[in-house]
Amino acid sequence: MPPPREHVLLVEGKDDREVVYQLCNHHQLDNQSLFTVEAKDGYERLRDDLSVRLRVPALRTLGTVIDADTNLADRWHSVCDVLARSGYAGLPAAPAEDGTILAAQGRLPRFGIWVMPDNRLSGMLEDFIQHLVHHGDPLLPRARASVDGIPAAERRFQEVHHSKALIHTWLAWQQEPGTPLGLAVTRRYLDANHALAQRFLTWLRKLFSTP
Repeated sequence: MPPPREHVLLVEGKDDREVVYQLCNHHQLDNQSLFTVEAKDGYERLRDDLSVRLRVPALRTLGTVIDADTNLADRWHSVCDVLARSGYAGLPAAPAEDGTILAAQGRLPRFGIWVMPDNRLSGMLEDFIQHLVHHGDPLLPRARASVDGIPAAERRFQEVHHSKALIHTWLAWQQEPGTPLGLAVTRRYLDANHALAQRFLTWLRKLFSTP
């Protein structure tokens, strides 16, 4: 039986995991030696897993990457509720702009939270990705016009998934149509050096590299 993992990053889904992997690769952050990334198939499952993970004695660092979705404040309070019930004290009223890191408290591990897209706005992974589209890209406004031009009565996606519809429309028009989000970083369709990507990587480094 393998030893318990000491440093873990929980993300909502496989796309989040692959984006983390590829951004780490681009910035030469050896995530495999620093932490394990686990995709939890949605926010609710990730939240449910937190209560269990926080009781694992061997765990030293636990990070989470979650979507704000339609209401960042509600999502933040939802996570903080789990943390408070687990025993964390002095929880901030809102996420830090550069990602939140809580020091270990007693038996509880060091804990980090990044709320997609940028710890300030409502949205999700695809909104984060949208920031990474190269400045002046001619296809993004065309993709936005295409998606926005669909009459409301004919739309098959929920409004909360508007950014998903937009970014995947844009990806369908790249050299390799339908490229997954993580590979879009590798293939340089996206700017992995964008300031937001740099902030995210800095948060990861601080969370998992700092003793």
